[in-house]
Amino acid sequence: MAPERVLSTGTEASRRRILRLTGTVGAAALAGCAGGSDDGTDDTGGEITGDEPMTERTFTAPTSVLPDDMQWNAANDSNYPDRPGFVVFDQLVYFRATTGEFAEGALADWEVGDDAATLTLQDDLTWHNGEDATAEDLVRKLHISLYDNHPIGNFTSVENVAAVDDTTVEVGLEADVSEPVFLNSIQNMELDTPAEQYEDILAELEDDPESTALTDFAPEEPIGTGPFQYDSSGEQELVTTKFEDSHWADNVNFAEYRFRFIDGNEQAWQALRGGSVDALHNIFTSPDIMASFPDHVVEIQQPANWGLSIAFDHDHKHFGQREVRKAIAHVVDREVVAENSAGGGDAKAPVGTPTGIVGNFDGSAEDWLDDPDAFEDYAGNNTDRAAELLESAGFSREDGTWVDEDGETLTFEFKVPAAWNEWVDAAITINQHLQDFGIQTNLITRDDGVYFGQDLYGDTGFDIAGFWWSDGWTYPYHTLNWNLNSFDAQNVYNYPESIELPPIGEPDGETETLEFGPEFEELVGMDRDAEETRRKINELAWAFNYDLPQLPIQEKVDQCFVATEDFSVVDDSDPDASVKYPTTYLPRVGKLVATEE
Repeated sequence: MAPERVLSTGTEASRRRILRLTGTVGAAALAGCAGGSDDGTDDTGGEITGDEPMTERTFTAPTSVLPDDMQWNAANDSNYPDRPGFVVFDQLVYFRATTGEFAEGALADWEVGDDAATLTLQDDLTWHNGEDATAEDLVRKLHISLYDNHPIGNFTSVENVAAVDDTTVEVGLEADVSEPVFLNSIQNMELDTPAEQYEDILAELEDDPESTALTDFAPEEPIGTGPFQYDSSGEQELVTTKFEDSHWADNVNFAEYRFRFIDGNEQAWQALRGGSVDALHNIFTSPDIMASFPDHVVEIQQPANWGLSIAFDHDHKHFGQREVRKAIAHVVDREVVAENSAGGGDAKAPVGTPTGIVGNFDGSAEDWLDDPDAFEDYAGNNTDRAAELLESAGFSREDGTWVDEDGETLTFEFKVPAAWNEWVDAAITINQHLQDFGIQTNLITRDDGVYFGQDLYGDTGFDIAGFWWSDGWTYPYHTLNWNLNSFDAQNVYNYPESIELPPIGEPDGETETLEFGPEFEELVGMDRDAEETRRKINELAWAFNYDLPQLPIQEKVDQCFVATEDFSVVDDSDPDASVKYPTTYLPRVGKLVATEE
């Protein structure tokens, strides 16, 4: 089948997906979780046998949204409680980042064929209002998602999604798509649109696809299928209770999951020290802060598969020039930046060779490359090469400062979100490297609302901004498409739809036009293990490396704390601990359990 559509998305849909990835939905993020005892021991609270008795214990974790202000529609990102949503709602599938395997969620089974994908719900899936969750509920979710410009619209449309029986939905495919790409596209999708709340909204969208009924809807209470159901909310705390009819109920042995409002990292760290919370979901913490935690607090690290990049405005007079972008890449020492932003810890890895492919902690990014030496590594601190590039583009250095042929100074404002401490630390180091070289920079820290709403996804824009060079997925199709061909590439940093590209390893060779849309339309349906797939990934990685749509700086791990005075948890060698997030997934599978009272 020939693909019939390009990326289906828009400003709001793209913005919401990024906010979910970065954990900033609803309020200023608790950015990044780490911990462990100061003597190097690892106490996960004791062995988990699977026979732990039911207890009346309460597990408490943070939320960055005031409980009284919460609304429970993820398509309306105003005060949506992201982390509580993870225990109230079930994702369709879950992803073990360390093994690359998909795990059951609301779906018990799936099959992706040439013409259709067949999705099968769990037999015993029940809504918190007591109604059975059926294939019609999944159809409603998929239809609403398609009207809301979900990426699954790359492969199908509303008229091709239908229930086959009570638990099975068939998704007719209008474009070639491999199973990993299809599953990656739905892995963050939650079954969260019960008929009681969303049937009328779907009807409005069917009558008027431009209707704002979905994004305006703000339910005060959720109806999910997850292991915990809404009980009550107060000024500072949300209470959810074990849902006895949950598909996961036999694995959950504590009665309540509470979410306490915590505003900022300092309060979060203090809450864990003082024992008022049992966990922190995901908060970057430097080693000196880790050392202050009690010995019974353990760290779980997870591959995040994304990190800080420098996004260039490609419509800018200077940063639209490849030579300028490459010069900046040669100046910035990514190893120093990563070390400084990690505060001496191991939560950040510098990007090795910039190719737009994740895997910089273990070096697996280069496993996709047939000839890694053919790619430019931009090792940093190479000011001689940077100077050559700028001079070839008509720049000269006057009184220590680079100017263009018109005498205009090479300068920019570097915008980053003020609440993201490690990004601010990284930006300070980047600015210093560039200023020492003679590029004038000014660090601008922005409130989250201004940064996301105006600078990135609004009309204010930027010259250069902190961004993310991956959408959190590991397969190169996704990360390369994100950088070269996505809505964000074309509308946030104004990257062109095609470039002139020389052969791999020959940056001065004869060029040919590479149009990204057709390339990714072909790649999306290719067998990931085929040699032709690898060749195409190499070509697109070379396009990234040669043209630098962004400059990837570092890759991160997510860090999570769990206090084990009253709970036991597996360590991060267990593949299930790599599912986002340990605090919300592990209770489902009996790997975060209460100890006997």
